Amino acid sequence: MRRPAPRRGLYDDPYWQYAAAGELRLQRCSACGHVRYPPGPACPECLAPEHTWDLMSGAGRLLAWTVFHRPYFPEIPVPYVVAAVRVPEGPILIGNLLGTDQPVHDMPLRAVFEDATGADGTAFRLCQWVPADARVPVSSPTEEHA
Repeated sequence: MRRPAPRRGLYDDPYWQYAAAGELRLQRCSACGHVRYPPGPACPECLAPEHTWDLMSGAGRLLAWTVFHRPYFPEIPVPYVVAAVRVPEGPILIGNLLGTDQPVHDMPLRAVFEDATGADGTAFRLCQWVPADARVPVSSPTEEHA
């Protein structure tokens, strides 16, 4: 699927490398254990710079969502749902909600990875969200790495 390509930077490049392998990994502070997103140079809780990239469960809960009916990106057909999802490890992640037209607050979700291609031909994988009981033909970290 054609999508706007992510702008990869110094701190989030490992995130995209793990996503390419179908893994949802986030930074965990080596000093205090805080899991953070977005990635950055230091822990927002204790300011320690040391961290690991830990595999997350792939589970989440729907906090909020909005349905876009206007095509802001020609690559993405409307309507589409953008969701805020809290993962059990703590952070809130943003992604598309797929596989349901009836979102419900606090519904259980799971991460899946969608193969995508940017306008420049760069291949990448996006972390998206589906209802926990959905059957979709994409990989999830809990299925591939359980």
